[in-house]
Amino acid sequence: MPETGSSKHPLATVHIIDDDAHLRASLLNFFDSIGQRAAAFESAIDFLEHADLTLPGCILLDIRMPGMTGLELQEKLTGLGHPLPIIFMTGNASVATSVSAMKAGAFDYLLKPFSSESLIKATKLALDRNAELRGKYASLLHAQDSIASLTPREAEVFGFVSKGLMNKQIAYEMGISEIMVKLHRGRMMKKLDARSVADLVRIFDAVHPQGSK
Repeated sequence: MPETGSSKHPLATVHIIDDDAHLRASLLNFFDSIGQRAAAFESAIDFLEHADLTLPGCILLDIRMPGMTGLELQEKLTGLGHPLPIIFMTGNASVATSVSAMKAGAFDYLLKPFSSESLIKATKLALDRNAELRGKYASLLHAQDSIASLTPREAEVFGFVSKGLMNKQIAYEMGISEIMVKLHRGRMMKKLDARSVADLVRIFDAVHPQGSK
């Protein structure tokens, strides 16, 4: 079960995953002393079974543990699509292991024993990164919901406008009058809460992979 430290920021959690009980307790006490919420787990399986992955945070992860290793947990979380930045901790990092972790998406790497300054800096940057990712994800969900509310005609106009076509060109492509294009465009922009073509392009880019235009 997780061991939990108190915090002034209840929604941001540093997840500590290490089989060393002394280190877990030490890190919990440290984060408690600076007002940062933290939860500690003795294994990767313990973390997967008890951590709330829906909340913002980051992970301090020992790379070598019995059972599921840190790298294996990283691969598991990547497959699940969880945007929690991972900071690996290890006492004897090899170059090959470090490269593998970073290539697989690790946010940072701390070599034990590490200073409190290094720990604070790494976790702060990781939490900032998680907040950025969560903000982008929330914007994406909002954009998807807004686009889903468009009628087929409004969605078609949205696509053409996002690609830079003028009303007259859109009317030709759709086989309708320019007046109807303006009507669909006005309703579409209201539903998407867009005030300009730039807003529409931003929304379009948020829900389409790069280069799909």
